[in-house]
Amino acid sequence: MTTARSIALEVLERVFFDDAFSHIALSHALDNADLDPRDRNLATELVYGTLARKRTIDAVLSRFVNRPLERLDRPVLLALRLAAYQLLFLDRIPAHAAVDESVELAKRRCGKGAAGFTNGVLRSMLRKKKRWNPWERVDAEKEPARFLGIRHSVPDWLAEMLIDDQGFDDARRIVRAFNERPPLYFRVLDDAPSSLPEGLVVVDAVPGALRADHMTGAIKTAVDEGTLVVQDLGSQLISHFASPEGTDRILDACAGLGGKTLHLAKLAGPHSSVTAVDPLQSKLERLSATADDTALAGRIETKVTDLGNFTPDTGPFELVLVDAPCSGLGVLRRHPETRWRRTPKDIADRARLQRQLLDQSSSHVAPGGLLVYSVCTFTNAEGPRQIETFLKEHPDFHREPPAEGDEIDWSRYTDARGDLRLSPADHDTDAFYAARLRRQKP
Repeated sequence: MTTARSIALEVLERVFFDDAFSHIALSHALDNADLDPRDRNLATELVYGTLARKRTIDAVLSRFVNRPLERLDRPVLLALRLAAYQLLFLDRIPAHAAVDESVELAKRRCGKGAAGFTNGVLRSMLRKKKRWNPWERVDAEKEPARFLGIRHSVPDWLAEMLIDDQGFDDARRIVRAFNERPPLYFRVLDDAPSSLPEGLVVVDAVPGALRADHMTGAIKTAVDEGTLVVQDLGSQLISHFASPEGTDRILDACAGLGGKTLHLAKLAGPHSSVTAVDPLQSKLERLSATADDTALAGRIETKVTDLGNFTPDTGPFELVLVDAPCSGLGVLRRHPETRWRRTPKDIADRARLQRQLLDQSSSHVAPGGLLVYSVCTFTNAEGPRQIETFLKEHPDFHREPPAEGDEIDWSRYTDARGDLRLSPADHDTDAFYAARLRRQKP
C-alpha cells in the first residue's frame, strides 16, 4: 500500500543514494501516487525535513545503534531516519504512528529481522529521551562550528564559514532558518487577474509579489495556465534592484530559464528590449516559449552562446545583469540536500568562474551604464570579496546604491555599502547577494 511514509522513503533513497534532486524526485513520486492532500503534505514534510535534519538525526541514532549507520541496509537506515525525524521534530505526529509504520517499511523492504531491529532501536529511543540532545556534549565556545553543525544539521565547514563571515549569533540564526520550510512566492506574469486564487496574499513591501503558505489547487491552475509564475521574493528583488524602468537595451548575461529576464522586461516597459544569453539552448527555448504567451513577445531576444563568445549586434547595453552560477547555498530551505553535496572547493571553483563572467560582462556595459551582479548564496567569497576584486581591476566602475524614493524601502534589504543582502532569518527569502556597479562616462 502506498502511504506518505513509503513515498518519503522512496524519494529519500533516490536523493541520498542516487544523487537525485529532491524537488524533482518528490514531484515525480507524488504525481504517480494516489494520495489525498493531507498525505501529500506529510510526504513533502518528511522528505524535506529528513534531508535538512540528517546530521542531527544521525547523531541521535548513533546513540542507539551499536554499529556504524552506513553499514545498515539502506531501507532500514531510511526508515530509522524517517521515524527519528518525526519523534524529534514533529510534535503533531503520534509516536506510535511514526514507529509502527517505520517498522512496517523495514519489514516490507528487508524482512522480519530488519523489522525487529528497527523496532528495538526506536523503542529504546522512546525510553531514553534524555539522550536526544547530542549537541549538549559539545562546548559551543571551544567548538562553535561543531556545535552549530550538530544542533542545526550542517557540515562543520559550512558552519565555520558562516561564523567567520557573520559571527556566531548571526550564523546560528541563519542555520536555524535554513531548516524551516519556506513560503511560496509568485508574481503575475502578464496582466493582473481580476481576483487572486484562494491562498494568495499580496506582499506589500515588494510591488507585484504574492505569497502563499503552500500550493493549492487554484494556485497550481493559475501557474499551469501561465497567469502566475513561481519566483522567490529574493529573486524578484534582484530585478527591482537593477532599476530597469525606462531602460531601452538590457542584457541578461546568464539568463538560464529566464525568470529574471521576463521580470526585467516587464519592469522596463514596452519600449525596452532584453537580450538573454546562455550556453544551454534548452533553457532559452523554455524562456522563449514562456515569453511568446505574454505581452513580452517580441521584446526578448535569445542568444545561445558562452558570454565570452557573445558579440552584440548593436553595441553595448545600458543595463547588464550577471546572475552568476554560484554554490547555491542560499536556497538550502528549498533544496536541503545541497548542504551535503557542496564542498569548500565548489565555492572556490564558482568564485573563479564568477570573476571571469564579471570581467567579460563589463565590456558590454555602455559608458554611464549599470552592471548588476547577483548570486543566490551568502558566502563572502562569492559576494563582497568578488566585488572588491572587480573594482580594483576595473577602476572605471564604482559601487552605486539603489535610488532613494523608490517604491521599495531598500534600507530593509541593503547593507552599509548599498549592496543587497538577503537572508531567510531576516527577510524570509532565499539568501541573495547583489551589487550595483556604475560605469563612468568618458
